[in-house]
Amino acid sequence: MPLRNAEATVAEAVASLRQQTWLNLEIIMVDHASEDDSPVILEEMAARDERIRCFRHDGTFVEAANLAWQSAQGDLIARMDSDDVAHAERIEKQVRMMDANPGLSACGTLVNIVKRGGNGSSLPPDGGYKRYEDWVNSVVTHEEIFVQRFVDSPVPNPTAMVRRSVIESLGGYQDPVWAEDYDFWLRLLEDGYRIAKVNEKLLDWYDSDSRATRNLSRYDLSRFQAAKAHFLKRIPAVVQLGVVICGAGPVGKEMARLLRAAGLTIHAFFEVNERQIGNRISGIPVLESAALPNFVGHAVAIGAVGQEGARDRIRELVSNYSFTEGKDFFCVA
Repeated sequence: MPLRNAEATVAEAVASLRQQTWLNLEIIMVDHASEDDSPVILEEMAARDERIRCFRHDGTFVEAANLAWQSAQGDLIARMDSDDVAHAERIEKQVRMMDANPGLSACGTLVNIVKRGGNGSSLPPDGGYKRYEDWVNSVVTHEEIFVQRFVDSPVPNPTAMVRRSVIESLGGYQDPVWAEDYDFWLRLLEDGYRIAKVNEKLLDWYDSDSRATRNLSRYDLSRFQAAKAHFLKRIPAVVQLGVVICGAGPVGKEMARLLRAAGLTIHAFFEVNERQIGNRISGIPVLESAALPNFVGHAVAIGAVGQEGARDRIRELVSNYSFTEGKDFFCVA
């Protein structure tokens, strides 16, 4: 657990780990240059539980996260954040899943996303976080996670459990301009490792105005789109055949811009909006969906829409034309 200035939440987060039904664990705390009373709280908790070991790191947050797993002794490395609460059976159920499935390199769990109110109250998630909760809890098997990896980050990082040998093979967390955890999952899946989830909600994942995902530029939507484009351009079929973009709205236009800047061929946009059909966007023609079969085997289709429900309509359309999701069709959002 790397943390910074978490005096208001870290005690509850660590208490949820101390109360795990799986007792054979160590709790590695890395304070990332906190300026509040977090270090004092860590010392007090460590004095009460010999399983807790504390470190301090004044470098980058990614370096602190790497120091945490590097300091651990176990073969299974679980991630936790300092403002979340793990359910009592989280670690045990993940360990048992990994033991029962030696072909799995990592596993996560489902989550409850909870919004922290200004007075410390707990509220349901709103807006995009509610949609994300519904989506991330719907991708459970390796196959679901793999084919939908470009929609959003498919594994909530504080639910992660990864084999140490896999983390070492990937070089731990890297420090790109986008989210380091999303980068880790995309690299893991790109290298052929398998990941799935315990199909239970085993973490309360708290959202607040002070959360890093709301305040650091590396977690901006534009950075997530850059990450998706970066890994899409490394897929051989995308490089060899180029792409067609299903959706000529803001998401589709941005993905086309990023992929084109990477040197990839954008053959066409496809739209159902009759007012857009026949136009050109940065020189790329906008075609009606009936022309999509002409590109089967000749381009990779990218479903690039942000509206709720539109993604499933595109899935139905391209599947009727023999595109296969995860092979020559990918969704982004």
